[in-house]
Amino acid sequence: MANTINFVLRVVFFCHQRPDRSFHYKGKKFPLCARCTGMAVGYLLSIILVMLLGIFKLWIIALLILPMAVDGTGQLFGKWTSNNNRRFLTGLIGGIGIIYIFYTIGYQFFLFGQYVGRNL
Repeated sequence: MANTINFVLRVVFFCHQRPDRSFHYKGKKFPLCARCTGMAVGYLLSIILVMLLGIFKLWIIALLILPMAVDGTGQLFGKWTSNNNRRFLTGLIGGIGIIYIFYTIGYQFFLFGQYVGRNL
């Protein structure tokens, strides 16, 4: 069962699940790395934010995703090494931005459908 969950999380989040980049609790490694854990929390938090705040402007969504993109890219190319707290924080705000992208696209399709429905 645990192997199945780890596999699903690896596929859904494209997570490398490296132990040195994951949080540990009582000697057990989280099934996701710190950045992907932050993204998962951001996904859940964004549901509440969408209900409370509605749609953000696209430039705000880009600003939410930018720190995760910069940190991940810099780390990928060996410019610096992030700690797990930074990975979690950038994943958290990036996860919020990612869900807002999907929400905005879905909302635009909804508006387009209403427009088409009125003009048939």
